[in-house]
Amino acid sequence: MQTDFMQAFLNHDPIEGLEFEHNDYVLIVNGVHAGKLGSLVMVLELLPEPKFIVELESGFDVEVLQSELRLAHSR
Repeated sequence: MQTDFMQAFLNHDPIEGLEFEHNDYVLIVNGVHAGKLGSLVMVLELLPEPKFIVELESGFDVEVLQSELRLAHSR
């Protein structure tokens, strides 16, 4: 069931294929939102590539693929 992996993400349970955890602070390195920082609030799908909702520092939520993200160093 789709919500199983979503709840696992919120619980910080390991999920095969995910490089990040809930609330990780990330830098968007590619795509429309490149250069922006935010926190991971949810994983939407796992295949073909994990897609996350990132809450940007501006307060807006955007959908970003895992390959477009890197961990940020600090807030």
